[in-house]
Amino acid sequence: MEPKAVLTSTEAPGSRDYLTRSGVARLLGVSPNTVTRWAREGRIPSQLTLGGHHRFERAVIEGIRADMRRAGEMSRAVTKPPDRG
Repeated sequence: MEPKAVLTSTEAPGSRDYLTRSGVARLLGVSPNTVTRWAREGRIPSQLTLGGHHRFERAVIEGIRADMRRAGEMSRAVTKPPDRG
């Protein structure tokens, strides 16, 4: 597994927009524990703070959200019964 970067206090605040696991959970519609598990498994990229908390780049998470939405639309289209007009 690839080592995670650590956010330090020397980085300029606001240089990137980061989300907490609860913010990611709200955007993706999953539980915070799921977000942590996905981060530990390497399924979503994250960085660790010096305190050991995961932080996620907003742009990356919004991309994942868009991919999940598209995948959901595709699965509904595939499983939708044909019209019998």
